[in-house]
Amino acid sequence: MSKGKMRAGAQLLLMAADPVKRRILQEMIEHPLDAGPGHEYRVTSSGREALFVGFAVERWLQSAPHGPLPFESREAEQAVATLAEGWSTTVMHALAREPLSFDELHALVEGLGRSPLERRLVAMQEAGQIVEHAGADGPIYAITDWLRAGIAPLIASARLERRHPMEGMTPIDALDVDAGFRCSLSLVELPRQLSGACRLGLNLEDDESGRLTGVIARIEQGRVVSCEAGIDGSADAWAAGSAGDWLDTVIKPDVNLVRTGGDRWLAAALVAGLHKTLFGIPVT
Repeated sequence: MSKGKMRAGAQLLLMAADPVKRRILQEMIEHPLDAGPGHEYRVTSSGREALFVGFAVERWLQSAPHGPLPFESREAEQAVATLAEGWSTTVMHALAREPLSFDELHALVEGLGRSPLERRLVAMQEAGQIVEHAGADGPIYAITDWLRAGIAPLIASARLERRHPMEGMTPIDALDVDAGFRCSLSLVELPRQLSGACRLGLNLEDDESGRLTGVIARIEQGRVVSCEAGIDGSADAWAAGSAGDWLDTVIKPDVNLVRTGGDRWLAAALVAGLHKTLFGIPVT
Protein backbone atom coordinates (compact mmCIF):
# COMPACT_ATOMS: atom_id res chain seq x y z
CA MET A 1 0.00 0.00 0.00
CA SER A 2 1.37 3.41 -0.95
CA LYS A 3 1.66 6.20 1.56
CA GLY A 4 -0.72 8.49 -0.28
CA LYS A 5 -3.94 9.83 1.17
CA MET A 6 -6.45 7.14 2.13
CA ARG A 7 -10.14 7.68 1.55
CA ALA A 8 -12.88 6.92 4.08
CA GLY A 9 -12.77 3.33 5.29
CA ALA A 10 -9.42 2.35 3.80
CA GLN A 11 -7.16 2.89 6.82
CA LEU A 12 -9.16 0.88 9.33
CA LEU A 13 -9.91 -1.72 6.69
CA LEU A 14 -6.21 -2.54 6.52
CA MET A 15 -5.92 -2.59 10.30
CA ALA A 16 -8.94 -4.86 10.77
CA ALA A 17 -7.68 -7.23 8.08
CA ASP A 18 -4.35 -7.73 9.89
CA PRO A 19 -4.38 -11.38 11.04
CA VAL A 20 -2.21 -10.70 14.11
CA LYS A 21 -4.44 -7.88 15.38
CA ARG A 22 -7.50 -10.02 14.74
CA ARG A 23 -6.12 -12.98 16.72
CA ILE A 24 -5.25 -10.71 19.64
CA LEU A 25 -8.79 -9.26 19.75
CA GLN A 26 -10.37 -12.70 19.49
CA GLU A 27 -8.19 -14.02 22.30
CA MET A 28 -8.97 -11.00 24.49
CA ILE A 29 -12.72 -11.49 24.03
CA GLU A 30 -12.50 -15.14 25.07
CA HIS A 31 -9.92 -14.56 27.81
CA PRO A 32 -9.77 -11.01 29.24
CA LEU A 33 -6.32 -10.15 30.56
CA ASP A 34 -6.05 -10.19 34.35
CA ALA A 35 -3.77 -7.32 35.45
CA GLY A 36 -4.06 -7.85 39.18
CA PRO A 37 -6.77 -7.40 41.82
CA GLY A 38 -9.57 -5.22 40.45
CA HIS A 39 -7.89 -4.71 37.10
CA GLU A 40 -8.85 -6.49 33.92
CA TYR A 41 -8.27 -5.58 30.30
CA ARG A 42 -11.26 -6.20 28.04
CA VAL A 43 -11.92 -5.53 24.36
CA THR A 44 -13.59 -2.15 23.85
CA SER A 45 -16.59 -1.48 21.63
CA SER A 46 -14.25 -0.25 18.90
CA GLY A 47 -12.31 -3.52 19.17
CA ARG A 48 -15.52 -5.51 18.72
CA GLU A 49 -16.42 -3.41 15.70
CA ALA A 50 -12.96 -4.04 14.27
CA LEU A 51 -13.69 -7.76 14.55
CA PHE A 52 -16.91 -7.20 12.62
CA VAL A 53 -14.94 -5.42 9.89
CA GLY A 54 -12.63 -8.43 9.83
CA PHE A 55 -15.67 -10.69 9.45
CA ALA A 56 -16.88 -8.57 6.50
CA VAL A 57 -13.43 -8.85 4.94
CA GLU A 58 -13.38 -12.63 5.43
CA ARG A 59 -16.84 -12.95 3.90
CA TRP A 60 -15.69 -10.97 0.87
CA LEU A 61 -12.55 -13.07 0.51
CA GLN A 62 -14.67 -16.23 0.47
CA SER A 63 -16.31 -15.10 -2.76
CA ALA A 64 -13.09 -14.38 -4.68
CA PRO A 65 -13.48 -15.21 -8.38
CA HIS A 66 -10.67 -17.78 -8.42
CA GLY A 67 -11.79 -19.51 -5.25
CA PRO A 68 -11.97 -18.64 -1.53
CA LEU A 69 -8.92 -16.88 -0.08
CA PRO A 70 -7.96 -17.87 3.49
CA PHE A 71 -7.98 -14.81 5.74
CA GLU A 72 -4.36 -15.23 6.85
CA SER A 73 -2.95 -16.00 3.41
CA ARG A 74 -0.58 -13.80 1.42
CA GLU A 75 -3.15 -13.72 -1.40
CA ALA A 76 -5.78 -12.36 0.97
CA GLU A 77 -3.41 -9.65 2.22
CA GLN A 78 -2.71 -8.59 -1.37
CA ALA A 79 -6.40 -8.60 -2.28
CA VAL A 80 -7.33 -6.36 0.66
CA ALA A 81 -4.42 -3.98 -0.02
CA THR A 82 -5.43 -3.78 -3.67
CA LEU A 83 -9.04 -3.03 -2.67
CA ALA A 84 -7.93 -0.29 -0.27
CA GLU A 85 -5.62 1.30 -2.83
CA GLY A 86 -8.14 1.04 -5.67
CA TRP A 87 -10.57 2.89 -3.40
CA SER A 88 -8.08 5.48 -2.13
CA THR A 89 -6.81 6.34 -5.62
CA THR A 90 -10.46 6.65 -6.83
CA VAL A 91 -9.86 4.12 -9.61
CA MET A 92 -12.78 2.20 -8.12
CA HIS A 93 -14.92 5.36 -8.02
CA ALA A 94 -14.31 6.15 -11.68
CA LEU A 95 -14.92 2.62 -12.96
CA ALA A 96 -18.04 2.25 -10.81
CA ARG A 97 -19.73 4.68 -13.19
CA GLU A 98 -18.78 2.97 -16.42
CA PRO A 99 -15.99 1.03 -18.17
CA LEU A 100 -13.21 3.35 -19.33
CA SER A 101 -10.14 3.39 -21.53
CA PHE A 102 -6.76 4.05 -19.95
CA ASP A 103 -6.71 7.67 -21.12
CA GLU A 104 -10.27 8.28 -19.89
CA LEU A 105 -9.41 6.79 -16.53
CA HIS A 106 -6.17 8.74 -16.26
CA ALA A 107 -8.08 11.97 -16.88
CA LEU A 108 -10.45 11.21 -13.99
CA VAL A 109 -8.01 9.91 -11.37
CA GLU A 110 -6.27 12.91 -9.84
CA GLY A 111 -2.71 12.77 -8.57
CA LEU A 112 -1.82 9.45 -10.17
CA GLY A 113 0.69 9.41 -13.05
CA ARG A 114 0.46 7.11 -16.01
CA SER A 115 3.03 4.58 -14.76
CA PRO A 116 1.51 4.30 -11.25
CA LEU A 117 -1.93 3.94 -12.82
CA GLU A 118 -0.65 1.17 -15.09
CA ARG A 119 0.75 -0.66 -12.05
CA ARG A 120 -2.52 -0.19 -10.19
CA LEU A 121 -4.53 -1.65 -13.08
CA VAL A 122 -2.19 -4.64 -13.38
CA ALA A 123 -2.51 -5.34 -9.64
CA MET A 124 -6.31 -5.08 -9.79
CA GLN A 125 -6.44 -7.38 -12.82
CA GLU A 126 -4.23 -9.98 -11.13
CA ALA A 127 -6.46 -9.82 -8.05
CA GLY A 128 -9.62 -10.40 -10.12
CA GLN A 129 -10.97 -6.93 -9.30
CA ILE A 130 -11.06 -5.52 -12.83
CA VAL A 131 -11.21 -7.05 -16.30
CA GLU A 132 -9.92 -5.78 -19.62
CA HIS A 133 -12.05 -5.76 -22.78
CA ALA A 134 -11.03 -4.98 -26.33
CA GLY A 135 -12.10 -1.52 -27.46
CA ALA A 136 -11.97 0.26 -30.81
CA ASP A 137 -8.88 2.24 -29.79
CA GLY A 138 -7.38 -0.03 -27.15
CA PRO A 139 -8.34 -1.86 -23.95
CA ILE A 140 -11.37 -0.90 -21.90
CA TYR A 141 -11.29 -1.53 -18.15
CA ALA A 142 -14.32 -2.57 -16.09
CA ILE A 143 -14.72 -3.55 -12.45
CA THR A 144 -15.88 -7.05 -11.53
CA ASP A 145 -18.83 -7.91 -9.32
CA TRP A 146 -16.32 -9.09 -6.73
CA LEU A 147 -14.79 -5.63 -6.52
CA ARG A 148 -18.27 -4.14 -6.31
CA ALA A 149 -18.97 -6.48 -3.39
CA GLY A 150 -15.82 -5.14 -1.73
CA ILE A 151 -17.86 -2.06 -0.84
CA ALA A 152 -19.27 -4.08 2.10
CA PRO A 153 -16.05 -4.24 4.17
CA LEU A 154 -15.36 -0.61 3.19
CA ILE A 155 -18.80 0.37 4.52
CA ALA A 156 -18.19 -1.50 7.77
CA SER A 157 -14.78 0.14 8.14
CA ALA A 158 -16.16 3.61 7.34
CA ARG A 159 -18.74 3.22 10.10
CA LEU A 160 -15.99 2.27 12.56
CA GLU A 161 -13.95 5.32 11.50
CA ARG A 162 -16.95 7.60 12.07
CA ARG A 163 -17.65 6.18 15.51
CA HIS A 164 -14.04 6.04 16.65
CA PRO A 165 -12.08 8.57 14.58
CA MET A 166 -8.30 8.57 14.60
CA GLU A 167 -5.86 11.23 13.47
CA GLY A 168 -5.43 11.41 9.73
CA MET A 169 -8.63 9.65 8.80
CA THR A 170 -10.66 11.08 5.93
CA PRO A 171 -14.43 11.58 6.27
CA ILE A 172 -16.93 10.21 3.76
CA ASP A 173 -17.49 12.64 0.90
CA ALA A 174 -19.89 12.94 -2.05
CA LEU A 175 -17.59 10.97 -4.34
CA ASP A 176 -17.59 8.05 -1.89
CA VAL A 177 -21.38 8.17 -1.63
CA ASP A 178 -21.77 8.05 -5.41
CA ALA A 179 -19.35 5.13 -5.78
CA GLY A 180 -20.81 3.26 -2.83
CA PHE A 181 -24.33 3.39 -4.22
CA ARG A 182 -23.21 2.50 -7.75
CA CYS A 183 -21.13 -0.50 -6.63
CA SER A 184 -23.80 -1.94 -4.37
CA LEU A 185 -26.97 -1.18 -6.36
CA SER A 186 -25.81 -3.09 -9.41
CA LEU A 187 -25.69 -6.25 -7.26
CA VAL A 188 -29.19 -5.89 -5.77
CA GLU A 189 -32.02 -8.15 -6.92
CA LEU A 190 -35.60 -7.08 -6.18
CA PRO A 191 -39.00 -8.69 -6.84
CA ARG A 192 -39.64 -8.71 -10.60
CA GLN A 193 -42.85 -6.72 -10.22
CA LEU A 194 -40.91 -3.68 -9.04
CA SER A 195 -40.07 -0.94 -11.54
CA GLY A 196 -39.55 2.79 -11.24
CA ALA A 197 -37.06 5.39 -10.10
CA CYS A 198 -35.88 5.90 -6.51
CA ARG A 199 -33.92 8.88 -5.19
CA LEU A 200 -31.32 7.84 -2.61
CA GLY A 201 -30.03 10.77 -0.57
CA LEU A 202 -27.40 10.94 2.15
CA ASN A 203 -26.73 13.90 4.43
CA LEU A 204 -23.00 14.11 5.13
CA GLU A 205 -23.50 16.64 7.93
CA ASP A 206 -25.56 14.24 10.08
CA ASP A 207 -28.15 16.91 10.77
CA GLU A 208 -31.00 18.64 8.95
CA SER A 209 -28.84 21.56 7.80
CA GLY A 210 -26.73 19.64 5.31
CA ARG A 211 -27.60 19.19 1.66
CA LEU A 212 -28.30 15.67 0.46
CA THR A 213 -25.96 13.96 -1.97
CA GLY A 214 -26.64 10.70 -3.74
CA VAL A 215 -28.05 9.06 -6.85
CA ILE A 216 -31.30 8.22 -8.60
CA ALA A 217 -31.61 4.49 -9.24
CA ARG A 218 -33.82 3.28 -12.08
CA ILE A 219 -35.30 -0.18 -11.68
CA GLU A 220 -36.86 -2.35 -14.36
CA GLN A 221 -38.50 -5.64 -13.39
CA GLY A 222 -36.50 -5.97 -10.20
CA ARG A 223 -33.10 -5.01 -11.62
CA VAL A 224 -31.27 -1.71 -11.19
CA VAL A 225 -30.54 -0.74 -14.78
CA SER A 226 -28.94 2.67 -14.22
CA CYS A 227 -27.79 5.19 -11.62
CA GLU A 228 -27.85 8.92 -12.27
CA ALA A 229 -25.51 11.21 -10.36
CA GLY A 230 -27.29 13.69 -8.11
CA ILE A 231 -30.79 13.70 -6.68
CA ASP A 232 -32.47 16.53 -8.59
CA GLY A 233 -34.22 14.42 -11.22
CA SER A 234 -37.78 13.09 -11.03
CA ALA A 235 -38.39 9.88 -9.12
CA ASP A 236 -41.28 7.70 -7.95
CA ALA A 237 -39.82 7.06 -4.52
CA TRP A 238 -37.14 8.34 -2.18
CA ALA A 239 -35.00 7.20 0.74
CA ALA A 240 -32.95 9.65 2.79
CA GLY A 241 -30.94 9.83 5.99
CA SER A 242 -27.67 10.83 7.57
CA ALA A 243 -24.46 8.95 6.84
CA GLY A 244 -24.75 7.24 10.22
CA ASP A 245 -28.37 6.25 9.57
CA TRP A 246 -27.49 4.76 6.18
CA LEU A 247 -24.49 2.86 7.53
CA ASP A 248 -26.44 1.37 10.43
CA THR A 249 -29.46 0.49 8.29
CA VAL A 250 -27.43 -1.22 5.58
CA ILE A 251 -25.26 -3.15 8.06
CA LYS A 252 -27.69 -4.19 10.80
CA PRO A 253 -30.76 -6.37 10.05
CA ASP A 254 -32.95 -4.92 12.83
CA VAL A 255 -32.30 -1.23 12.15
CA ASN A 256 -34.33 0.99 9.83
CA LEU A 257 -33.29 4.59 10.34
CA VAL A 258 -33.50 5.68 6.70
CA ARG A 259 -36.69 7.61 5.93
CA THR A 260 -38.71 6.68 2.82
CA GLY A 261 -41.48 8.32 0.80
CA GLY A 262 -43.39 8.20 -2.46
CA ASP A 263 -43.70 4.60 -3.58
CA ARG A 264 -42.70 3.25 -0.18
CA TRP A 265 -42.73 -0.37 -1.35
CA LEU A 266 -40.10 0.41 -3.96
CA ALA A 267 -37.98 2.51 -1.59
CA ALA A 268 -38.19 0.05 1.30
CA ALA A 269 -37.40 -2.90 -0.97
CA LEU A 270 -34.33 -1.13 -2.33
CA VAL A 271 -33.00 -0.27 1.15
CA ALA A 272 -33.68 -3.82 2.37
CA GLY A 273 -32.05 -5.19 -0.78
CA LEU A 274 -28.86 -3.26 -0.02
CA HIS A 275 -28.62 -4.87 3.42
CA LYS A 276 -29.42 -8.34 2.13
CA THR A 277 -26.91 -8.12 -0.71
CA LEU A 278 -24.01 -6.68 1.28
CA PHE A 279 -24.46 -8.12 4.75
CA GLY A 280 -27.44 -10.47 4.88
CA ILE A 281 -26.54 -13.51 2.77
CA PRO A 282 -23.98 -16.00 4.07
CA VAL A 283 -21.32 -17.20 1.65
CA THR A 284 -21.69 -20.89 0.80
